[in-house]
Amino acid sequence: MTAQPSDPALVAAAREGDRTAFAVLVRRHRPMLEAVCRRMLHDRELAQDAAQEAVLGALLNVDRLRRPDRFGAWLAGIGLNRCRQVLRQRARESWETLHGGRAVTDCSDDGPSPADLAEAAEMAALVRRAIAALPPGQREATALYYLDGLTHRELAAALGTTVGAVKTRLHKARSHLRRDLLYLREEPAMATSSDAIEMTVVDVHLLRGDGGCPEKYVVLLRDGAGERLLPIWVGPFEATAIAMTLQGTQLPRPGPHQLTARALRAVGSEVVGTHIERLDEGTFYATVRLQGPRGPAEVDARPSDALNLALLVGATITADPAVLHQVDEQQAAGDCTPADRLEHESVATGEAIAAEAMARWKGERGAQPPRP
Repeated sequence: MTAQPSDPALVAAAREGDRTAFAVLVRRHRPMLEAVCRRMLHDRELAQDAAQEAVLGALLNVDRLRRPDRFGAWLAGIGLNRCRQVLRQRARESWETLHGGRAVTDCSDDGPSPADLAEAAEMAALVRRAIAALPPGQREATALYYLDGLTHRELAAALGTTVGAVKTRLHKARSHLRRDLLYLREEPAMATSSDAIEMTVVDVHLLRGDGGCPEKYVVLLRDGAGERLLPIWVGPFEATAIAMTLQGTQLPRPGPHQLTARALRAVGSEVVGTHIERLDEGTFYATVRLQGPRGPAEVDARPSDALNLALLVGATITADPAVLHQVDEQQAAGDCTPADRLEHESVATGEAIAAEAMARWKGERGAQPPRP
C-alpha cells in the first residue's frame, strides 16, 4: 500500500502551486476545521461558511505557515478567528437578543491562544482517527459527500453504485462517527439546587463602545455575601426591559414578561425561581422553575427573560457555583475587574436607561395614562 504524503511534503508542494496537494491537505483536515467551527457557532451553515473562508485564507497565506507539520492546527486557528469575527458581527446586530445573555469579555482578540491550537490539534487527531476507522466504502463516501460536496447522485456515479446504496453508506458512517465522537459534545453536569448560590440583580449598565466595539448593555448580579459579581451581556431591548422592572416603571401596556406572568397566574401557576445553570462557549443558559396544578416544572429560558420574570414576581434568582467559578477565572485572566470596567466605561445606569426609554416612548406615541 502506498504511503500517504506527509503534511510538510504537501505544504511544500502547495507552495510551489500544486493545487492538488493543497486539496489533499484540506480534505485531510477539514473534518476537524468544521467541528471546531460548529463548536463555536452552534450553527451548521454558519460553521460551513466560516470553514470555507478559513480554507480560502489558508490558500492565500500558505507561504506564511512557519511549521508545515502543524498545518491542521494552523487551519483550525484561522477558522477560530473567522468564527470570532462572525460572533462579533452578530453581537453588533443584537445577537444577544437570540441568547439573552453573554459572558462579559474584552472586545480585543489577538488570535488563537496556545490552548486553542492544542485543542484544535487534539480534535483533528480524534476526527481523523474516527474517519480512518470507518469501513472503506463508508470512509470514501463520507469524504466525497461531506468534504468535497458531491451530491448523492454525483457520489453514486463516482463510486459506481446506486443512490440508495450511497445513502445507506452515509447513514452507517454517521452512526459510527456519532458513536465514536459523541463525547466531544457532552454537556457539563448541572449542580443540584442545594448547591445553588442566591443572586441579586444590582443594576443594568450601558458601557461605551471603543476601538471598534459597539455600545454594550450588561446586567450586573451579586451573590448574597456581596463578594462576587456576575456580569451578563444582554441586548438593548432586554436591558431596557430589566431596567424598567428594577425601577418599577409602570408601562402603558403590558409587555411580554408582564403578559407571561399574568398568563401563568391565570392558569394557576407561578414562577418560584430562576437559575443560571451554565456558561458554555461564552453564552449563559438559564431555567425558570414553575409551580402549577400538576406540580413543579422547569423550562429552558434566556437569562434575560428568566431574570426579568423573577424580578416581576419576586422569585428567587440563583446561579450554579460552576458558573461563578468560570466567570472568576475569566476575570482573573483579564486586565480589569467588572467593577473597574463599570467605573471607567459605564455611561448610563438602569435609572437613566428606563427614563430614556419612557421619554422616547412618550415622544413617539404621546403620553397615555398607565393601565393596570
